[in-house]
Amino acid sequence: MKYKFAFFVYLFLNISYGQALLQGTVVDKETKQPLAFANLSIKNTNIYVMSDVNGKFTFTNVSKNEVIVCSYVGYEIGEFQVNEENSKKVVFELTLSHNELPVVVVNATDYLANQIITKVIANKEKNNPEHLKSFQYSSYNKIICDYKSLSENKNDSIKFRKKIKESHFFMMESVTERKFMSPDLSNEVVIATRVSGFKDPTFASIATDFQPFSFYNDNIKFFNVNYLNPISKGSIKKYKFHIEDTLTNEKDTIYIISYKPRAHKNFDGLKGLLYINTKKYAVQNVIASPAEKGRIDIKIQQKYALNDEEYWFPEQLNFAIQLNDYPNPKRPLTLDGKTYITNVKLNLPLDKKQFSNQVVVLDEHAAARDSVFWDKHRVESLSSIDKKTYRVIDSIGAKMNFDSYLSIMEKLMQNRFPLKYVDIDLSKTLMVNKYENLRIGTGFYTNDRFAKKISIGGFLGYGIKDEQVKYGGEVIVKVSKKNEFNLGLQYQNNLIETGYLGIQSSLNDFFNFRKFIGYQYDQFNQIGVSIHFRSFNYFLWDLRLNQTKTNPKYNYEFNNGSQSYTGYKNSTLDLNLRFAYKEKFISSLNQNISIGTQYPVVFISYSRGFKNLFEGNLNYNKIELAIEQSVFTKNLGTTTYRAEAGYVDQSLPYGLLFTGEGSYDKSVVLIMKNTFQTMTPYEFLSDKYVNLFLSHNFGGLLFKKNKFQPILSWHNNLGWGALSDLTHHKFVAFKTKTKLFLETGLQVDNLIKINCLNIANIGFGAGTYYRYGYYANPEFKDNLVFKFTLNFSIK
Repeated sequence: MKYKFAFFVYLFLNISYGQALLQGTVVDKETKQPLAFANLSIKNTNIYVMSDVNGKFTFTNVSKNEVIVCSYVGYEIGEFQVNEENSKKVVFELTLSHNELPVVVVNATDYLANQIITKVIANKEKNNPEHLKSFQYSSYNKIICDYKSLSENKNDSIKFRKKIKESHFFMMESVTERKFMSPDLSNEVVIATRVSGFKDPTFASIATDFQPFSFYNDNIKFFNVNYLNPISKGSIKKYKFHIEDTLTNEKDTIYIISYKPRAHKNFDGLKGLLYINTKKYAVQNVIASPAEKGRIDIKIQQKYALNDEEYWFPEQLNFAIQLNDYPNPKRPLTLDGKTYITNVKLNLPLDKKQFSNQVVVLDEHAAARDSVFWDKHRVESLSSIDKKTYRVIDSIGAKMNFDSYLSIMEKLMQNRFPLKYVDIDLSKTLMVNKYENLRIGTGFYTNDRFAKKISIGGFLGYGIKDEQVKYGGEVIVKVSKKNEFNLGLQYQNNLIETGYLGIQSSLNDFFNFRKFIGYQYDQFNQIGVSIHFRSFNYFLWDLRLNQTKTNPKYNYEFNNGSQSYTGYKNSTLDLNLRFAYKEKFISSLNQNISIGTQYPVVFISYSRGFKNLFEGNLNYNKIELAIEQSVFTKNLGTTTYRAEAGYVDQSLPYGLLFTGEGSYDKSVVLIMKNTFQTMTPYEFLSDKYVNLFLSHNFGGLLFKKNKFQPILSWHNNLGWGALSDLTHHKFVAFKTKTKLFLETGLQVDNLIKINCLNIANIGFGAGTYYRYGYYANPEFKDNLVFKFTLNFSIK
């Protein structure tokens, strides 16, 4: 009996070991970085597994003495024999292959690769997860920021690691819940976040959008550059595909296909690997990075899983960002992110009412989750370095008060700088124009430390050239943050440029250089009340009731026959409306940050003047409309337009009419968006007008030669206007454009690039505009205008 017992014990041990669990990781031998989607197989069998996004793999039934073969595109094949000592945990260290493959123009393998990609493109609509009726999922996200030592001297790497106390430079985690409803309704809530060094990381919601959710859009966008997807329609003419390996099992075949832009093709392309599963010819795995090296490199790795044996859905999303020259080429800053998607539910009966225009929201309790919560939701445990990062960086953050620097960043995005109980209004600080030359002064607003529901502010400034003081103040009552509902009371004694009322104020952004060349101003004394709010997600309203006394600061008299005056009083009800259909926002940094809309944005400005109300002199209706949009077209570039129109039903003083659309100034030779580049600032005057500014940016589609990659843009601007009563305006020069005003321009950006902090390039370019048609000047040279441009890029 005891022999039978011993036999069964022996048999059990052999079976237990014979069906051993083998786990491990595939890494690059030199860098020790994990290799995603490596192929591991038991030699002389069809049994194989694939490493995940993190290079990890698992065999569930490996017998003693069997040989595991590991292959990865671009690396030497590795082998490993299983025995009792090494079966617990394996690290495959693969060496880069230095064998150069012969160049083949067309072969049977490439022809087959093209056929496979054609089938993938044909099945894109069915396999795109964002074409499902609806879905929801949970995700665990982890981002690590570090310095990567590229020094050949190993001692340098060790010394540097000790400098940062053997921890990561920065680390953050988050748990999110997302729901989606076709075609484009999406809400993601960050229910938990933890960021090293910060107690209240209000920026955490931004970290969910470093890469596209799926690899099925025609264009993959990285850092505002649209890269042509290798599986978009027509990509076979742009990309070269090659089958690197083929994996088969009982059910399906997986083709590993490399891709890169074809030679002499000018477009923003990607390179990498596609793992195509013949089950629906879907993308099972993908590795992608820009084909051209820039200041910032990004690499994404995505893994998809088959849900319900029918739908391929993302399971793991990794990205790696490297600032190649920051802080220096030998020690670049890197950002590695991982996303694990779980609890996937497809085709749920969701309701549109469950969605808002905030695509990402930070839960108010997200930063307060305890260790029990994190232990439950972490997909991968924290390493010893991770834990040390929290200890070290948290202590540094508390000592240096990182959260205070974060609050400064929040305010800077609102054009303010925080002090204790007040914020400095940067938009009212050191203003520049040709009338005042330089305005010395600033503005202040109380902040949330003073009161959360009310803000009191004011400004004071002195013009160096006109030697006049400007001042004003306002009280704002914050009724509802959700609806952006504010009530206000304002008073100011200030200057306003002629023609700047209405939709022209919508052009007042940071890079609007047009304000620098203004020289014709009205002085006004104004008191008013205002209501500001958002409704139905996409409408932003601004209503004002104003009583204004205006005095032109130039030689002018208004004479309509029955009355004549220079200064005037004006009582108005003003409405400014912005409508941006399906505009999306990220709730971050204690504010809503717009990520734009693909639809046209509409601006409407209406002003009703009341004669005899608060001693008003004028009775009129004035309306303006503007529509603008940017449309990206695959293989063609980006087309942008802005159409404007305005109408006044009564004869009004000069300052209330339409002018100021020109931006030609010999001393400020910069291209100014949505203005006429060959027209002087106040050349024309109108009480009704139509303008169109149309441009097309070809990007890098036309010229690419090594690092010289100029960006070409074509511009066409046209305008029409009329003025009913020309004789009413005395002592001021102007024209009317009752015929079409026409100009065409060619702009070339990035002719010269200058390194900016080793992170980006400052690109300098130039443009030339030609004025033609009815309003062309007699001399050819007077119709030609040369201007310069300035932009930033990572390429």
